[in-house]
Amino acid sequence: MKDSLRRLKEHYEPRIRPESMGYEILDWEDQESQFCRFEVLARRIDISGKSLLDLGCGVGDLCSYLQQRGIEASYTGVDILEKMILEARRRCPPGRFIQADLLRENPFGDERFQIAFCSGIFNLETGNNEKLLDDYLKRLQELTTETVVINLLSIVSRDQQDRYHYFDPESVLKRAGGLYPRVEIESGYLSNDFTLICRQES
Repeated sequence: MKDSLRRLKEHYEPRIRPESMGYEILDWEDQESQFCRFEVLARRIDISGKSLLDLGCGVGDLCSYLQQRGIEASYTGVDILEKMILEARRRCPPGRFIQADLLRENPFGDERFQIAFCSGIFNLETGNNEKLLDDYLKRLQELTTETVVINLLSIVSRDQQDRYHYFDPESVLKRAGGLYPRVEIESGYLSNDFTLICRQES
C-alpha cells in the first residue's frame, strides 16, 4: 500500500496547481472525456436529492459538474491525497471534502451513502490495481445503500500505455456479481472506457 501511495503522490501532486484545469491535474485526455464519464453517472442514476460519495474526488470536478447541471445532491468527496482535498475545498466550497484512506479507516461512523462514484481512481498502474478494485468493491458495499458506479479503462483499448492499468470487463462483471445482487456494464461512450454499475437491490 505504501508503494501505491508513493506512486500516486509522485504522479499527481506535481500537477496540482491553481491555474490548471481539473482534467489536467487528474491526467485525463481532456475535459470532454472527463465529463463524458460524469454524464454516464447522471444519465443512469437518479442522483437528485440523494447522498453521493465521490471516492477519489481529486479537485472536486464532479461537485462543480453537478452544480453546473443544477443537480442538487448531498455531495461528499474523499481523496487519499491531502493536497487534492485542499485544492478541492478551494475550487468547490459548497462540497464536503475529506482526506482519508477508506480501506484503512472509516471517517463516517454509521453514516451511509445512497450512491458512490469512482472515476478513474484505478487507472494509474500501481502493481495492485486488480486487488484494489476488489477491496473497494467490498468497502463500498458497506458504505452504500443503493448503487456503486465505477469507470475503468478497458483491455479493448487500442491506445494502451504502460503507466495505465486496463481491466477485462467480463472479469470485473463476474467479480462484482459475486458481491452485488445486480450488476451491469455500460460501454461505447468512449473507445477505451467502461462503467460498472452495481446495485444493492435486484
